Amino acid sequence: MKADDLRKILKAGPFKPVRIGLSDGRSVLIRHPDQVVVSDRTLFVGLAKLESSKPLATPSSGEVLAHDWLWVNLVQVTTVEPVNGTRPRPRRKQRGGR
Repeated sequence: MKADDLRKILKAGPFKPVRIGLSDGRSVLIRHPDQVVVSDRTLFVGLAKLESSKPLATPSSGEVLAHDWLWVNLVQVTTVEPVNGTRPRPRRKQRGGR
């Protein structure tokens, strides 16, 4: 993924949490854009405390500091999706040339 494209997604307001899919099959939940740094080739993500039973995620609103970091080459970013899984609805074709 291109750095500028990811920056646009993370800076779009109002921000809505997204899940970033990685080429190794993992994904990370981004709850707030301030918990992510995007450079030209790298994505740095501040993570909540790592637990084997929980997916990778940035700290929740009750946590202030990141406990761990994830460093990813942007080439490994395969998807960026809204957390709620909704996608824009396709526009319906209008009848009668309107």
